[in-house]
Formats: sequence, C-alpha cells, structure tokens
Amino acid sequence: MKQVVGIFSLLLFVFVATALMSDAFLKPFNLENLMKRTALFGIISIGVAFVIITGGIDLSVGSIICLVGCGLPFLLQVEYVALGEVSVSRVTASTGTIELARPPNGFSQGDRVRLIGSATDNDRLYRVSGIGSTGINVAPRPGSDATGGRLAVVHPVEVDGATLVLGKPFTDRDGVGHRMAPRDRLTFVLEDGREGATARIVSVDGDRMGLSESAPEQLAGVLGLARRPWTSVPVALAIVLGASLAIGLFHGLLIARLKLQPFVVTLCGLLLYRGITRGFTQDQTQGLIDEYPTLKLIATAELARIPLVWGLLAAGGVLLVGGSAWAWLSRRRLAGEGTLLGVMAVPVSTVLLGLCLLVWGVGEMPSQETIAIEADREQSVRVDLPEGTSRVRVEAAAGEGAQWQTIDETDVAVSEARQELIVPSLKTIVEAKPGEWTQLRVVVLERVEPEIGLPAPLMILLVVGVLASVFLNHTIYGRYLLAMGNNEEAALYSGIHTGRMIVLAYVICAGLAGLGGVLFVLDINSAQPVDFGNFYELYAIAAAVLGGCSLRGGEGTILGVVIGAALMRVLKNMITLVDWMPTYIEYAIIGAVILAGVIVDELVKRAAARRRLQRIRGGDAE
Repeated sequence: MKQVVGIFSLLLFVFVATALMSDAFLKPFNLENLMKRTALFGIISIGVAFVIITGGIDLSVGSIICLVGCGLPFLLQVEYVALGEVSVSRVTASTGTIELARPPNGFSQGDRVRLIGSATDNDRLYRVSGIGSTGINVAPRPGSDATGGRLAVVHPVEVDGATLVLGKPFTDRDGVGHRMAPRDRLTFVLEDGREGATARIVSVDGDRMGLSESAPEQLAGVLGLARRPWTSVPVALAIVLGASLAIGLFHGLLIARLKLQPFVVTLCGLLLYRGITRGFTQDQTQGLIDEYPTLKLIATAELARIPLVWGLLAAGGVLLVGGSAWAWLSRRRLAGEGTLLGVMAVPVSTVLLGLCLLVWGVGEMPSQETIAIEADREQSVRVDLPEGTSRVRVEAAAGEGAQWQTIDETDVAVSEARQELIVPSLKTIVEAKPGEWTQLRVVVLERVEPEIGLPAPLMILLVVGVLASVFLNHTIYGRYLLAMGNNEEAALYSGIHTGRMIVLAYVICAGLAGLGGVLFVLDINSAQPVDFGNFYELYAIAAAVLGGCSLRGGEGTILGVVIGAALMRVLKNMITLVDWMPTYIEYAIIGAVILAGVIVDELVKRAAARRRLQRIRGGDAE
C-alpha cells in the first residue's frame, strides 16, 4: 500500500507541475486523449503485471499488439465488386457487335452501356440496339475492332438532390439480380462517357437510395459496386483474439514444460510475431478507412459528455467525502498498527486530491469577465477573449468614474483556437455614437462551458481492472500466483501446480495484449507493420514496476499498475507539451523510470530484510 501511495503522490505532483508549465494540458481535448491513452496502456500493463508477479517477463507484448492490430484490418478488408459487368470477347466495329464471354442476361433493348478496359472508345456511351445469344449490337458503332475489356450497363436514375431513384435493377456478373444495400457504392457516369465521383449509399427504400453526396450535373447514369468483406466482424475478432491467447499458451508451455527462460522465449516472440506480420501484410499499411463505423465505437465512443466544471466539482466532492470517511474509520487502527503513514496516507491523499479538484472546479465556473482596453484614437485594437466566449458587449466611458455606456453588443464565433475581437478606434466609435469617450472595455456576457467526454476504453479498463483485482486478491488462483512469485519451489512443495499457474499468467498477458491491439487499431484506424506497437512492452513494464510489481515476483497490485500507466502517459504528455523539453528524450525517461523502479525495489527489499533480522535478534535477546 505504501508503494501505491508513493506512486499516486508522484502522479499528483507531475500532473500539477505539467498543468503549471503548459496551458494546453488542462484543455478538455487533451484530458480526453490522456484518459483514453491511459486506459489503452493500462489494459496491456495489467497483463504484463500478471507475468511479472510470477517472476517472469514478457517482451513480446508490442509484437502481439502489432500482429493483432494489423491482422484485424487485414481480415476485414472490403472489396467492391462491379455489378452488371461482363467480360468482352471481341468488338467488331463494322457490324457494331460486341461478343460477350457469357449470355447477355441483364441487358435490355435501349440500355446504355460503356466499354471498360477495351482498346476502343473507352469513354464513349453506346445504346443497345439488338440482343443475340452470345452478344449485343450497339449504336453508334465502335471506332475500331478490339478484343478484351468489360462491358457495363449504365443504370438510368432520377435525381432528387442526394437521393436517386433507380430506373433499372442491378445484376451481378452472372446476370442474377442484386439488391443494393447501405454501404454499397455508386459511380456516377457523365453524358460524355467519363466516370465521375463515387458515392456511398447511406439508405435504401425500395428503388430510392440516399447517397453520401449529391449527384453531378449532366448525369447519364450510375455503375454499381457491391460491398464484399473478406470475413465478418465476429469471425475476425475471434481469430485475432484467439491467436493472442494461443501465443500466451505457447509461451507458457515453453517456459513451464521445457524450462526455458522467459526472457529468451518472449524475446524470440518479439522478433517472430512482427516478422510474421510483415510477411502476410507484405509491409503494407493496414487500415479500416471509412469502413466499420459501429465497430470503431468500441475505442472511439464517448460514454457521456459532462460540463468540465460539474465533473470536477462532483469528483472532488466524492473524493473529499470518501477520503474523510475513510480517515475517520481508520483512526482506530493507529494504536494497533502504529505508523501514521501506513494507516492514514491513502485517506489523506484522497482528501487532498478532492480539495484540488474542488478548487479547480470553482476556478472554472463561468463568471462575467471584464477586459480593460488601452483605447487608441486612430487605430483599432485587437482584444484576446477567454476561451469559449460566445457573446460580448463593448462599453465606453467619458473619463474616470464616469458611467459606462454600451457601444455595441455582438455574438462571437466559438472556436478551440485563439479567439479575439477587433475593437474600433475611438474616432470611429465617436462617429457612430457621439460622446467624449476616453475609456473602453469589453464585457464577456456569455461563455460556452467546456465539456469533457468519458472515452469508452476507460470503462473497458475499469472492467478489466476490477476483474483482475478480484482474481488476484480474492481467488485461490490469484493467491497461487503471488505465492509462486515469492518462492516457486516452496509453492510447488506446498501442492500448487506451478506449471499451470505460469501458463495462466502468460495466457492472461497475451490475451490482454490482443485486446489492447484491437482497441489501438480501432482508435488509430491504421497500423504500419514496421513500427505499430514498438516499445509498448517497455511502457507496460515501466507501469507495472512503478505500480509496485517487483521484478523478483510475488508483489503487485492492479491499482498500482493503473496508476503507473497513468504516470507514464502524463510524463509523455508533459514531454510533448512543455516547450523546453525535447521530445527525443522520451525513451531516456522511460529507461530511467524503469531503472529507478528496480533500484527502489531492491532498496526496499533490503530494508525489509534488515528489519526482519532486527526483530528476530530482538526476540532472541529477550
């Protein structure tokens, strides 16, 4: 618990220091992003913590994230198959005949068609003048003979803004009817035969289709593209998450059965899984582009948006009341357990955090703000406005102590960027409203309260953290993991199947790495096999070590790991936002943090051993 208190205090210190050094740190957008990244790295750090608690290590976490993060969009690739296209065998210009590779099912007299990929008149539209058993006749006649290419029906439509009414049903390449569905696409064909933009279908009501953009002028018709995903979402998720669990099982068996060193096994995994990923993707960036918007909500959705002020006041009040109650209930333990720090540190830290949030919330409460202006008779003045200002009033006075008069009241466009108001010169103001004006000021009448969103990964972290904490501290298997980390040989002699516990720890670690990989790629929307997930294992190990997990095994708390992950993200955010800190020292800081954690762990172990030895000697002396 003391380690948790220490890391929490350090997190609070770094948080406040960063807020003082950078105005952008406390912006709602930055806080939302900070919460999301903390949640994502917290999930994989919890998995690494299970392995470290057993006395092991997993260096392959980043490569598992890369494998899953690239594998998911690879499996969910979407092809758009052209509808109504038929392969062309031969084009005979003299007779206007186009012979097809299959019977001309789906073609009708009077249809407009377009040759694609042929050597003759690619951008020209023809009209079907006759239909035979193996081909069609068109008018006007093609300009020259040719072989190969494809023939597509240009489907007539009636245009109503971004809505089209289809005049002829689509067919697939075999001539079988195809009903268009949302997320299929239409390519516009212009009267001169050229292809225009491609629009996505957003709604279908019979032959009426709503599109993502309006149709162009001079529209001759449309070509249909049917959406064909490689696999379904449940199957793809099952494959990538199943693969991550299988990797954990593989690691566990190698370590438990073959007695290989965890460092060697997972180091080989680090190279192997990234190499496999680069192989099946051919080093090409994998992404979901604009597909699967519902699936992406797992990582990008906001559970709620609340005004920043009320969120701060509510959180501060809960922590203040909860910490005070905790301190009051803990007072009786002082006499029995002795140390004030050990009993009251966490409750007092909670109370202090609550007070800080309350003060912050009060400072963010909206108020009518007045901005004095150094008036200039000839020049207009630019006035910086508080963030979120939506309405202001310009006032003028004839001298010190004179009554302020309204000159103008206007709305201001709200922007996340710098907001400013141009106040006219005194000469201009006097011309518009005569008076002996010598002083000007701007009164902020209305402000849009900043809101902060609670990202969905934060809820996933909460669920994973609670389940992991219950498993580790309140189940027999969690106790087995802790016991094995303290002394594997003693745990084995006491009847614990240590091999199964090792396998379990690595399966949990790889499974959470797989979950993290899914969330990372859904959030970022793309993954590059070369560097996706690089050094993520170091972030996770650093978070676990900072959170109280001993690299010797046998110690660690889930709460401490989550706080450690938060500290790592705040440190990275500080390096990014604070101007005088070079961003290229990020990895140096991570390395220093891990080294400091190991040194502190060793010193604490030695101090604890000395205290035990002193107690033993004191007992023997009595």
